[in-house]
Amino acid sequence: MLGYTFSLAFRGLSTYRWNNFPRVEQVTVTDNVAFSLHVAYFVARLYEAETGKLPDIGYLYRRALYSSFSTFIHSDISGEVKQAVKMKNPEIYQKLSDVAYDRLLSWDLPDFMREDIARFRRPDPNKALEERMYQFSKNWVSYQEAYASNFVYFRSYERPLSDIRERYLSDEYAELRSFLALDPVDHGENERYLLSIRRLQSSFRWNHMRRAHPVSVMSHLFFIFFIAYVIGNAEGLPEEETTDMMTTALYHDIPEAITGDVITPTKKSVPGFEELLSQIEEEMLDEYLVEHIRSKPFAAELKQRMLNPWNCAHGNLVKLADVFSALLEAKIEVPNSAEFAHVYRKIRRNLHKFENPSVGYLFRNAIDPFEENLEEILK
Repeated sequence: MLGYTFSLAFRGLSTYRWNNFPRVEQVTVTDNVAFSLHVAYFVARLYEAETGKLPDIGYLYRRALYSSFSTFIHSDISGEVKQAVKMKNPEIYQKLSDVAYDRLLSWDLPDFMREDIARFRRPDPNKALEERMYQFSKNWVSYQEAYASNFVYFRSYERPLSDIRERYLSDEYAELRSFLALDPVDHGENERYLLSIRRLQSSFRWNHMRRAHPVSVMSHLFFIFFIAYVIGNAEGLPEEETTDMMTTALYHDIPEAITGDVITPTKKSVPGFEELLSQIEEEMLDEYLVEHIRSKPFAAELKQRMLNPWNCAHGNLVKLADVFSALLEAKIEVPNSAEFAHVYRKIRRNLHKFENPSVGYLFRNAIDPFEENLEEILK
C-alpha cells in the first residue's frame, strides 16, 4: 500500500546525517534529499541557460525520489560507508540497492509506482548528464553540511571533506564545476542563493505547538514533493505536468527561509496584517534571495513559484498535497498531544470537503494504512 511508502518517508525525520560525527547542526535525511533536489534543479536550469538545452527534470526527480527510499531503508549505513562500498565493490553496492527496491515491490503498490521503480531503480545510460547532476549536487550539499562542523570539531571531518573534494575535482564533474564553487571562501551569487534556501533546515513547522517529532520546512518540502508526485499520477496527468507540480512543491514555502513560518491565526489576528505581511515577504524575498539570481533568465519563474505557488499550473493539486502533508505531520504527534489530535481531526474533516477524486484515493491507499502503521513509524 502507498501508506507504507509514506511511513518510510517519515522515518527520514528521525534519521540524522553525520550521525557518527560530532556536529554543530542536526540535518535529517529528508532535509538532505530536499536540499539536494533544490541544488540539482538549480544546476539544471543554469545548464539550460548556458547551453540552451534543458536536462530531463522528470528523470532527475524520479531517480532522486526512489534513491531516497533506498536511503530510508538502509538508514543504518552511513553515507561515508555507502560511498566506500560503492568504490570498493560496485556489485555489492548494487545488490544493496536491489534489496531496497525489492522491498518496495513486495508491497501492494499502484501500477504507476511499480512501473517507475522498474524504470528508475538503475541509471539510464542515456541520462548520464542527469545522473552526474544529481550526484554532483549531493556531493556539494554534503560538503556544505560538513564544512562548518569541521571548524568547531577541528579535523573531525578532514577525511570526508577531502574525499568529497576529490570527487568534485574529478573529470566526471568538469562541465558542472563552473556552476557551483565547493569551498565557502570561493562562493558567489549562485551559492549564496542556495545557502539562503538551506536556512529552511532550521525553520520548523508547527512552531507554536509542543512537538515530539519536529518537522523542518525543508523536510516538509520533500513530503509535498512526494505527495504531489502521487496526486499527479492518481489524476492521470502527463509526466511533464506531474514534474511541474513537483517543482512547485519544492518552491512553495521558500519565502519562509527569510520570514519564518507565520501561522494563519497570527496572520488574521489584526485586520490588514496578512496583506502587509505579503508585501513585506515579497520585498524581503527580493532582497535576500532573488537578488542573487536576478540576472538569470529563469529568475522571474522561480519567484512566481515562491510567491504564488497555488496560481501555477495545477496549483490546486499542489495545495491538496500541502494539506495532506499537514495531516500526516499532525498525525505523528497525536499519541503525545491532545492539541494535535484536535488539529488532525479538523484537517481530516476539511480534506473530505475537497471535491477531488484524489482525496478518496489517498485516504484508501495511503492515509488509512499510514495510520495503521503509525507505531512502526515512531519506533
